[in-house]
Amino acid sequence: MTVFHQGSQKTITGHKALREALRDTQTYSSDLQGDADVRDYRQLPLEVDPPRHHLYRSALAPYFVRPTIERHIPSFQLNSKKLIDEYFEGQPKEVVSELALPLVMENLGAIYNRPQDVAEWISWGPDVWTAESEKRSGAVLHRYLDRIYEEALARTSDDVWREIAHLEIEGKQITALEFRGIAGVLLAGGRDTVVKLLSGIMWHFAKFPQDLEYLRKNPTSLSSAIQEFLRFLTPLPQMNRTTVPETGADELPADRFVGMSFISGNFDQTVFENPFVIDLNRPRNPHLSFGFGPHTCLGNHIAEVEAKVFLETLLSSSFAWRIHKEEIRYHAAPYERVPDHFLSLQLVRA
Repeated sequence: MTVFHQGSQKTITGHKALREALRDTQTYSSDLQGDADVRDYRQLPLEVDPPRHHLYRSALAPYFVRPTIERHIPSFQLNSKKLIDEYFEGQPKEVVSELALPLVMENLGAIYNRPQDVAEWISWGPDVWTAESEKRSGAVLHRYLDRIYEEALARTSDDVWREIAHLEIEGKQITALEFRGIAGVLLAGGRDTVVKLLSGIMWHFAKFPQDLEYLRKNPTSLSSAIQEFLRFLTPLPQMNRTTVPETGADELPADRFVGMSFISGNFDQTVFENPFVIDLNRPRNPHLSFGFGPHTCLGNHIAEVEAKVFLETLLSSSFAWRIHKEEIRYHAAPYERVPDHFLSLQLVRA
C-alpha cells in the first residue's frame, strides 16, 4: 500500500539530523491523518504520539518479537522453496507479481493464521489502493476490514484478527476505527516494503552473480548482507511528520508537514563509505530503513527473518539468473542509481 505524502515545505536530511528529529516527537509529531484521499482513520500506532503510541505499541509488540516470528520459519522455508522453483519454470515471469508478492502474502498468512485470505491479498496486486482501478480508492481494503472485524467480534475464528479486535487499551476494548487502523498497518507494513526488498535482492544478484557466489561460499555474511540490502533499497524512502499535531487543533497550517528522508540518511557519506555500492560485508550499518526512535518499525523482525529464509533458499539452489526484461523507476538525483519501483522485472536462469 503506497503512502500518499502531503507536500512538505521542509525535509530533514542526513543521518544525524534525522535521528535527532525522529526522537523529537514534540517538534515533529506523528499526530496526523495520512492517505486522507482513501481513509478517514489513523494507522495505529503509526499516526499517534507518545504516550498513547506506547500503549498501542506495547499491546502489539508480542505479535512481532523475533521469537514469535521465528516460530514460522518452517512455513517460510516451504513457501520460499515452492515459489522460487515455480518462478524459474517455463516462460519468463514478473518477479513482483509471480514471486515476491505471493511469497510475502503466504508468509503473512502463516504469521496471522489466515491462510484462507492469501489468494485475496494477492489479488489486490502490488498496491491495494489501486486494486480496482488506476484511481486510488480504499474500497477494496475497507470491505475486507469490515468483514473480518465482524467475524472477529463473533469469535468464529482463531487468528490475529480475533485477538486484535479484543485488545484493550487502558481497560477499554478497541473500537472499529482503531481495529481498522491496526489491521491496516499489519497488512501494509509487511507488504510493499518486503516485496520491494525481495525483488531488489533478485535484481542485484542478476546484475552481480559474483555476490551470489560469494554468499554461497561465505554464508556467515548473510546477516550483514540483509542489512546492506535494507540500507541500499530503502523500502520506505520518506515519511511525513507535522509541526502542528492535528488532534484538537483549531487551525492546521498548510506548511505543517515535514518530510523525514530516510533515504538521505542511508546514503550519508559521513556514515557510509561508498554508499552507492552494495557492500555485503559493510562493517557498520546503522541504516534508517526501519526508522528510528519511538516509531521504529514494529515489523522489522518480519522483514529480517523473511529475507534470511529467502536468501538461504536462493543460496541452496545451484543456479544463477540473468535479467530477461527490466523497467525500473529510479529515485531522483542524487539517488538516481537506486531503484524506487520495479515496474517490470523478469529473470531467467543464466
